[in-house]
Amino acid sequence: MKKKVITDMMLNIIAAALPVAMLQLVIYPKVAVAAGGDEYGLMLTVYSIWIMTSNAPGNVLNNVKLLKFPQYQAMETEGDIPILLRRWIVLSSSIVFLATWLYVGEFSVHHLFLGVLVACALMLKAYLEVGFRIKLNYKAILMNNALLSLGFFAGYYLFLKTSYWELIFLTGYAMSCTFCAIKTGLLKEAAVKTTLFPTVRSDAYSLLVAAVIGNLINYADKLVLYPLMGGTAVSIYYTATILGKITGMLTGPINSVILSYITRWDNAKASIFSKVLATGFAVICFGYVLTLVFARPVIGFLFPQWVDEVIKIIPITTVTVMLTVLTSILQPFVMKFCNLHWQIVISGVGSVAYFTCALILWKVFGLVGFCIGTVVGATVKLILMIVIYRKRAGAKS
Repeated sequence: MKKKVITDMMLNIIAAALPVAMLQLVIYPKVAVAAGGDEYGLMLTVYSIWIMTSNAPGNVLNNVKLLKFPQYQAMETEGDIPILLRRWIVLSSSIVFLATWLYVGEFSVHHLFLGVLVACALMLKAYLEVGFRIKLNYKAILMNNALLSLGFFAGYYLFLKTSYWELIFLTGYAMSCTFCAIKTGLLKEAAVKTTLFPTVRSDAYSLLVAAVIGNLINYADKLVLYPLMGGTAVSIYYTATILGKITGMLTGPINSVILSYITRWDNAKASIFSKVLATGFAVICFGYVLTLVFARPVIGFLFPQWVDEVIKIIPITTVTVMLTVLTSILQPFVMKFCNLHWQIVISGVGSVAYFTCALILWKVFGLVGFCIGTVVGATVKLILMIVIYRKRAGAKS
């Protein structure tokens, strides 16, 4: 069993690395040059909107489906999730349309309608992958993300022909959705209510609120910075987080595999949580040092136009990224063994601390102060997660 878990984690890490590497190491630097600092900053900001309003809900449905699958299997039934999926796609599309209009500043047909299509494809992709997770089929996830990466690359050439950077993401997510739909068959699942619907709906909305609030720390920094300091500031800030995110990109895959396996557990296991916490802390310390060592040569190669500004803030932004990495590794334990409403508390308190400190310190120290505020928010969220798990689940083990 241990060998399979490790193998699945490695497959999932590689799967997650492919699209991240394609976007951040190959496509983003080229788009930054071709589009310029302001337009590139706008792209990063709109992408943050997609992640918060489409990817987050898709992942919530993915996790709820995974957590509730044993119950549906025991009842020999299906349903509920497709109903929520349809509702959330409509809601997400509406929010993306209005938010994009606000940030673009005009009624741009291609920005608005291509953005809505990307949002729909992104949510579907995030949800449909649960078909592979249920079966612990991480080879299929690897193949899916390889197609996603190829789609991004193909979309980049469409961008060069049209100047529509949305096509980079639309092509990638469309290819991924097609593969997932064919291989999992989840789109064929009946949109009917079962006796589990009230519980599933309640859990889904609790996780959704927590996910959206939680993503404020990870992505809303760009949503806040864009109106405060403009697209170029967003570009510099995001560039300062790239290396840290690449170093910590194993978090999502580890998170996914952990949740897939502990879904089968009946009781919390405090000893395993402690080992995961210790291992995670070692990982982020190593990742932090690694990021700082390679920061100047890598950033200088990928984004030479911003390297001097980026180096000034990268020691601070990397702390935030690494703390977020550790929080994400621990999150499956809280999701499985604590009431899902605690997710809202953790994310809510962390986000309030983040925005309060970031905005106050931005007033005094500018972009550096903003970055320090993000560290405070990430620290508060991590401490809350550990304390709540120890109090609520650890005591029962």
